[in-house]
Amino acid sequence: MVFSSRKVVWGEINEVKAVGKPVGGSVLIVVLWILALLAYLTGDYLSFNRERSAICSSSWDAERQNQAINSIIELFSMDVSPLTGQEEMREWIDLSPGGVKVWVKVEKEGNRVNLNTAPDPDIREKILELIADKDDEMADRLASAILDWRDPDNLTRSNGAERGYYQDHGFPYEPANGPFESLTELLLVRDMTPELFWGDPFAAIKAQNELGDQEEMKSIAVSDAFTIFEAGVKRISMIIPGKGNSYHLVIAFLKRVGSQWRVFQIYRTMLISATTEEESED
Repeated sequence: MVFSSRKVVWGEINEVKAVGKPVGGSVLIVVLWILALLAYLTGDYLSFNRERSAICSSSWDAERQNQAINSIIELFSMDVSPLTGQEEMREWIDLSPGGVKVWVKVEKEGNRVNLNTAPDPDIREKILELIADKDDEMADRLASAILDWRDPDNLTRSNGAERGYYQDHGFPYEPANGPFESLTELLLVRDMTPELFWGDPFAAIKAQNELGDQEEMKSIAVSDAFTIFEAGVKRISMIIPGKGNSYHLVIAFLKRVGSQWRVFQIYRTMLISATTEEESED
């Protein structure tokens, strides 16, 4: 009887072992799933941190650029340039406020054609001068559209564009039939493109270094050739090089209020240049 009971005991033990084999396999599968989940969460966490780091870096760069822009504006918020002792500084110069490289140019608006007060022939002549070598017909169309935009009536000039054109082409706006309130309003005018409006100021730096003769350098951008402000308004143009051929263009307009110069309009955009920063310094 004793021997028989031992067999039963061993039999029970063998059964337990047999049942234990699939349990061990299940545990292994669960462990593998946990490891896979941890690997995924770790990768997701690292990716999240990289994104946060990139955002923080980008925000920090933007803040440094804003501080540099404010420093430049503050530097030239006086009657004469502290660098040259003159009212204007019409050639691009290289400054580095806070370690941020900025190309700067300071001019008065009196040297530009006023979109709101200049006679029609002056505006047409300037547009033709800027882009006639590219397309005579387009230059004429653009000049006529600008004049139609600012005149007080709805009569369409030859090659012009009035309310009917903008409505027929699905634009959510129509001509102001009055003075331009900002230079960037020109971007709403038919046939005006960002390339024509902004040009490539960074390429002008290279041209300045190559030519060395201000008389030979002409405006190649509508935004640089025209104004809507009084002759005494100061324009501070700033270029901040970015990655590759990209750069930020900032144009601040200041007017004298009492004994101080104050910013009343500022434009910002990002552009891609046909030249590189290294080429502009040669």
